[in-house]
Amino acid sequence: MRKIIFDTETTGLNPNEDKIIEVGCIELINDVPTGKTFHRYYSPGNVVISEQSLKIHGLSNKFLSKYPLFENSVDELLNFFGKSILVIHNAAFDISMVNQTLKDLDKVPITIDQFICTLEMSKKMFPGSKVNLNALCRRFNISLHSREKHGALTDCFLLAQVYLELIGGRQRKINFNSKISAADREDNEKTIIKNHHSSAISMGISKDNLKNHQKMLNKISNAKWYKYY
Repeated sequence: MRKIIFDTETTGLNPNEDKIIEVGCIELINDVPTGKTFHRYYSPGNVVISEQSLKIHGLSNKFLSKYPLFENSVDELLNFFGKSILVIHNAAFDISMVNQTLKDLDKVPITIDQFICTLEMSKKMFPGSKVNLNALCRRFNISLHSREKHGALTDCFLLAQVYLELIGGRQRKINFNSKISAADREDNEKTIIKNHHSSAISMGISKDNLKNHQKMLNKISNAKWYKYY
């Protein structure tokens, strides 16, 4: 399954007035980064970047003036998304910013079944704890050396590592299921997206595997194993 780690930087916090000025994406296939990324800067037009936002990401109106407007380039981003699931920290904000632009352009908005919010995942997993990206990186011993300022692509690299830990880490629990089918595996993926977490990876065992295993057991005298199919 293809997923996209996605992050934005903006001129401010109001979707009705502020603009997207940077986006970053990292492609995952079966939750593993492929090395494929998407990174763009955008001009805010005549919208002035707030002092608070400037302190966070360091992007100024002067620096961004040479880049295109997000609304004039959004199709490029949508083409990179394709039909993939988006993985976003505080998705409510990023999606609201993107959807406002899509609304203005009379395009189809991104719906709730098209993204996973790692902020909501973290709140459920660590109730009462800080769950911003910095706090989660510290929890999982992920280096923050590259994060002097917020940057869309830098934050995506960090979030990709955090997301991996949230869904079980580098050594996720494996569930061997002899009866799982292709349809079942697809349903499992849909359930993971719906619940915003993954507790196990299911692996199918074929009938031939079971028969060969039983033949091997039959050759062993006083075998302690038993026939289970």
